[in-house]
Amino acid sequence: MAHFPDIEEKLREEMENAAQVGETRSRLAAETAEKAQLITALLPAAQDAASYDLNEMLNRYKEVILLNEELLTGCHVRRATQEQAVNSLKNLHIILRQAARLRVGKYSKAVVAACRKAVQDNNTDALIKILQAGNC
Repeated sequence: MAHFPDIEEKLREEMENAAQVGETRSRLAAETAEKAQLITALLPAAQDAASYDLNEMLNRYKEVILLNEELLTGCHVRRATQEQAVNSLKNLHIILRQAARLRVGKYSKAVVAACRKAVQDNNTDALIKILQAGNC
């Protein structure tokens, strides 16, 4: 059984980063949907208010503008989060590719398959065992 302490630590970090990014993306998606729904409700209300109270109409449109700015900010955050996710996954891929290269033939393919399963299950301990021993 081989031990690669630096690589194992990096693997743990990248898996943690990927998990955090996934949670952040889910939260941001929910917030975006909520704000979009609010905008959808505010626009008809602002148009209705135009016929009876211009101040009310202006207030509604100000709310729409604020929500739109929040959506744009969320978009920038999601883009940065996506870039973090891509970098973490690239680093993770490099580590796992190196683990597969330590084996030959069917053993290399088995390592790749086991790594895919462990990443899918978000099982860092299994990944480290695969890295060390070449199997689950």
